[in-house]
Amino acid sequence: MSGAQRLVPWLTLALLTVVGAGGAALGIMASNAPVALDTAATSTLHAANYTELATVTGGEDGNETLSLVWHAPDTLGGHVESQGRRAYVWVFGTTEYQSTTVAVTRGPSGLTIQKGTGQPASASDPAQGLLPYAQRATHVTRSGDTYSFEVTQDGQTAHFTATVTGPYVSRITVSAPSQSSVLGISQVGTSPPVKLPAGAKIVAAAPSSAAG
Repeated sequence: MSGAQRLVPWLTLALLTVVGAGGAALGIMASNAPVALDTAATSTLHAANYTELATVTGGEDGNETLSLVWHAPDTLGGHVESQGRRAYVWVFGTTEYQSTTVAVTRGPSGLTIQKGTGQPASASDPAQGLLPYAQRATHVTRSGDTYSFEVTQDGQTAHFTATVTGPYVSRITVSAPSQSSVLGISQVGTSPPVKLPAGAKIVAAAPSSAAG
């Protein structure tokens, strides 16, 4: 972010570093290409809101769990857990908020929250980072409601498995040689609102000490 510490690095990187960002080539697994997967991915991405639960294994910071709620067009909130600690995060447009890191048993009320400016909320939403791969997957295998395909980039292949429930993608798994992630999507259209906790102490994020 400009002039301040990056508040929510996990949201963009934890899942998406499995396959990298953009420019990926879709690997061929079979000749059939059912249309239900891309239709479900599109419907999920166009939903007014949804709830996400993601686990990342083998990331730079070890195993992580992300519990988030997305509201279109530009709101994201929830928490990230790693090594027995939790940080609460909220993104409204390009305004980011992050709580101090606390025990996983601690709720968000009364915490000190840093405020800064960063990328749009959509750039930090795991579903909007992963589901476009399902939209573009033209060589897919299908077994019931489960779809599989591959993405190859920079000599590394990631294996995707997606589950479609009704009109939406309810689960997407990505496995790569050094890292894997599982993203569950639920409460599509019925997720709770995203808002800062009552009584929060909002402070400006500290200036970044990194050299330009």
